[in-house]
Amino acid sequence: MPQLGESVAEGTVIEWLKKEGDRVQKDEPILVISTEKVDAEIPAPAAGVLSQILVKAGEVAPVGATLALIAEGFASGTGIDLGTEAPVTVPPPPTPTLEPRAESREPRGTREEERFYSPAVRKLAEELGVNLGEVPGTGEGGRVTKRDVELFAETRGVRPVAAGAPPLLRPEAGREPVEVAEGEELLPLTKMRRTIADHMVRSKQTAPHVTSIAEADFTAIARFREAKKAAFRQAKGTSLTFLPFILKATADALREFPTLNARWTDEGIRVRKAIHLGIAAALPDGLVVPVLRNPQSKSLSEIAVAVAEIVRRAQEGRLLPEELTGSTFTVNNFGADGNLIGTPILNQPEVGILGVGTIVKRPVVVSRGGEDIIAIRWMGYLCLSYDHRVVDGAVAGRFLQTLGRSLESFTPGEGIWNDPFLLSL
Repeated sequence: MPQLGESVAEGTVIEWLKKEGDRVQKDEPILVISTEKVDAEIPAPAAGVLSQILVKAGEVAPVGATLALIAEGFASGTGIDLGTEAPVTVPPPPTPTLEPRAESREPRGTREEERFYSPAVRKLAEELGVNLGEVPGTGEGGRVTKRDVELFAETRGVRPVAAGAPPLLRPEAGREPVEVAEGEELLPLTKMRRTIADHMVRSKQTAPHVTSIAEADFTAIARFREAKKAAFRQAKGTSLTFLPFILKATADALREFPTLNARWTDEGIRVRKAIHLGIAAALPDGLVVPVLRNPQSKSLSEIAVAVAEIVRRAQEGRLLPEELTGSTFTVNNFGADGNLIGTPILNQPEVGILGVGTIVKRPVVVSRGGEDIIAIRWMGYLCLSYDHRVVDGAVAGRFLQTLGRSLESFTPGEGIWNDPFLLSL
């Protein structure tokens, strides 16, 4: 059982994608597990034969428990032959006939049980009242994604069961509000919501939180984005947002302020040499924090594509276990929802988290040629929460000023902003 998040202690096996005796390839998805944080497909750690399943579908196992055994060998018609070097015996395909197979005559969607859907997709389909057998898939291998379900529901006018509830409070299947008193309803806690609550309370109890706030002028970046975003979307299939610029500048600033890329221990402050940024990604019933590894070694365009991919797979419930662990500092883009300022809670055991407010045009006073004038600029707030056991206010302030200067002095092609692909667009 993998560690899907630093605070997760156990997981539930939802479904085995292979059965005992099946041949599996390394990194091929073989089962789906569910934790309070995420539902995820788990890849095979090695190639071989799935010789024994130890934890059945529906059973719970602690992190580190053995779920199944994969043995070297081959599957034969009479069972599993272990410890040999013989090739896999594959029976010849049946001779084709002119008669269609019986299942091909069945209406579309009646053999839904033979298709695989992630738990997140099943949950969303049940909430929206969608028959998954009718939904065309656009994912890898024709799989149905959450976006496919949403589009299918929208085009047919289907609405969630609790349509009057705010989007993030719409209950998952089986957790509809229950009236408990006149004028009051009880919304049962999901596993994810309970885990988030426990993690946030533990974080506040563990570390003395302090938040410092600075503002930055994003005008140079905004103008560059405006000139490049259409060509970038056409070339890469995703948007060029402000977030990649912020992540790149944050990773660079952390190298100058290593105590913000650390964790507290009773023995001392453990500074991490590698920089791995957690990216807070909102889900319908909570959030997860997938990890962008070594952003300082990636270009802006590479960061933009990588972030779009991990956020998309997070929303589809298809993150790999290693993509949810190992972050050293977190960035929360709460400005995507229009918020200006926030005081984010630390993602334990990290000692720093950067919250970024929405970036908007507003009038500010600037100096030009020795004169103060009012100009329209793209401005945004940078909100840094930190563990006061490790970081003092002076260090936090200098970090924010360094980060702000890096963003404000954006010059395409120079220093950390050198990205030949973007310049070629």
